[in-house]
Amino acid sequence: MSNIHRLQFVGDVVCLNQPKIDSALQALFSRSDLLCCNFEAPLEGSGTAILKTGPLVQQHRSAPVWLKDIGFNCFSLANNHIGDFGPEALNQTVSALEEQLVLGVGTVDEAYGLQTTELGGVRYGLLAYGENGYSALNGERETGHAWINHPRVNKDIENYAEKVDYLIIQVHAGVELWNIPLPEWRDRYRKLIDAGADIVIGHHPHCLQGMEIYQGKPIYYSLGNFYFDAKSQPKGWNCGGILELVLEEGMLTDHQLYVVDKNASTLALWDEQRSRNYLQDLNAQINDTNYLRRINEMAVIEWEKHHSSYYAAPFNGIPRYTLKRLVKHLKRLAFNRAIDYSMLWHNLFIESNRWVVERAIQQQMKIKSP
Repeated sequence: MSNIHRLQFVGDVVCLNQPKIDSALQALFSRSDLLCCNFEAPLEGSGTAILKTGPLVQQHRSAPVWLKDIGFNCFSLANNHIGDFGPEALNQTVSALEEQLVLGVGTVDEAYGLQTTELGGVRYGLLAYGENGYSALNGERETGHAWINHPRVNKDIENYAEKVDYLIIQVHAGVELWNIPLPEWRDRYRKLIDAGADIVIGHHPHCLQGMEIYQGKPIYYSLGNFYFDAKSQPKGWNCGGILELVLEEGMLTDHQLYVVDKNASTLALWDEQRSRNYLQDLNAQINDTNYLRRINEMAVIEWEKHHSSYYAAPFNGIPRYTLKRLVKHLKRLAFNRAIDYSMLWHNLFIESNRWVVERAIQQQMKIKSP
């Protein structure tokens, strides 16, 4: 009998309420040998909120039980919210996931270390990384998440690839709510394949992105949200992907993306043809001849909508005068005259933010050049 394994991966998870799944999704999960999610935030009830720019996120204390009951047995924690309430909350969260595979967090040795699972004599390796952030293990802290651009990463992958039959890397990075990946991340993920990864699976943009085959190996740029309870839920927020890998004797024979919708607390699976059509549309945007032009246009929009204010605000500045901005500016002048170094760090050292701004400025300078 053939040694066939099915490994399944979903996107971002934040549970404030107990997820419910329909029968079709239950049937899909029931055939998995490994079911992994990106566990996006620590559990409530421990730790102290850190100083950071952006929202602080927690999950219900029962989230691990709810997810284990669905069938999840692997949890990637290398993401931008896992350290929101400090090392204590992170460690408590890891403890609550005991006896499961936990990827990408802890001390330096734990976060960057290889996790493995053996199925029918086949050894699968699993790694998880996130882009730079307030919990990244970049030399500033002793506990946190593995950083994808740490100098050690490529050499680690080369070494780990020799120890397993199939090496799976998950990365939490990208621009939120963009349905196409930045070229800089495409280049980085390809280098992970060059170093020895057999597949790269992306998270973080909170919406689905397409995939491509590089050197005969798949790169899925974003699985979007699987189940993410949040007050603000923009378009695409409640639509995510389930990636199923089918391997025989440790060799990838098939990979398919299924799409799932979240409505309140219930998850419902799309039919296979609808999922395929959706992925094809996303892939077409990556391969479109206008891809780079669209990326640059989106970067300019992002700059005008968000980043120009992000750079002005730390210095109590204001880039464009509207009544709302003027009121906020006067409030800052009256009550907060300090430089916001946290916001500057957020803009300068988190890769996606920096790359978007660099592209936007380049485009603006072209427009304004005589």
